[in-house]
Amino acid sequence: MRTLIFGVTGFAGRYLAAELGRRGHEVWGAARSPATRPGVHPMSIAGLPLLRCDVGEPAEVRDAVAAARPDAVVLLSGLASPPEADRRPAQAFRVHVGGTINVLETVADLVPTGRVLLVTSSEAYGRAGVGGSPLGEAAPLEPTSVYAASKASADLAAAALARSRGLDLVRVRPFNHTGPGQSEAFVCPDFAAQVVEIAEGRRRAILEVGNLDVQRDFSDVRDVVRGYADALERGGAGEVYNLCSGHPVAIRAILDELCGLAGVRPEIRTASERYRPAEIPAYWGSPAKAQAALGWRTEVPWRRTLADLLSWSRGHEANRGPRVE
Repeated sequence: MRTLIFGVTGFAGRYLAAELGRRGHEVWGAARSPATRPGVHPMSIAGLPLLRCDVGEPAEVRDAVAAARPDAVVLLSGLASPPEADRRPAQAFRVHVGGTINVLETVADLVPTGRVLLVTSSEAYGRAGVGGSPLGEAAPLEPTSVYAASKASADLAAAALARSRGLDLVRVRPFNHTGPGQSEAFVCPDFAAQVVEIAEGRRRAILEVGNLDVQRDFSDVRDVVRGYADALERGGAGEVYNLCSGHPVAIRAILDELCGLAGVRPEIRTASERYRPAEIPAYWGSPAKAQAALGWRTEVPWRRTLADLLSWSRGHEANRGPRVE
């Protein structure tokens, strides 16, 4: 199967390219800026056919699909960081919603029998988490941020467009995931980078944090991209699947685990700018549908995820350029 990944140069995109390659897919990639600096991600995409494409531009999407002529398309493009989306709301909707529509319409025109996997986000559930967890796929979408609203809109628009055009669409809503190579705009790699600097004596033993009492559902990126591949290969047309561990993890517990692994006991200081507005105190998902329909479940122990992340941060602190998102 020839599979075209939009957003292949991103954090999860690179892991997915490797996973699909192991499964025998002929993987093509498309991204707005295909060239990335070496050393900012552990998964190389060297040798992969790469197409330059801004999904917000219909003509560029059409050129990419026409060049690849894929059997399947995965849509991972987007603003990965919720704070960035909040700062750039028009761009968030342009990429997440407009990009989704552009890709689906192009597939309908050029490869109408092709399968499309759309990756949105558990953030789309938003305030539904206040009513109780675990959240299943039938939970209402009640976003509380620009990022979440744009992802929820993409999710709903894709479902409607697929029905009207008869497209083979599968959607996945991943909950929080992390691992080596993730941008420090996210909480786990941010903590890991600070912990490494403290452990190596390059930073005072003071660690800056936001709200440590929040609880979220975390998984390893390697497990999550297995779920993407499983949904692409075995998911039902029109279906949506949560990809999650099924239990909450407190942000405070993540920090404690990283400090313990590194052997440091820093002073913890809260910074108001690190707090996110309208944040839901706790929510987590149910992986029951993905487990039953796809045979998918998380496998990487959480402690190993954090240890690998810490090792990655330690090994790349000399190469401090911005990590891909």
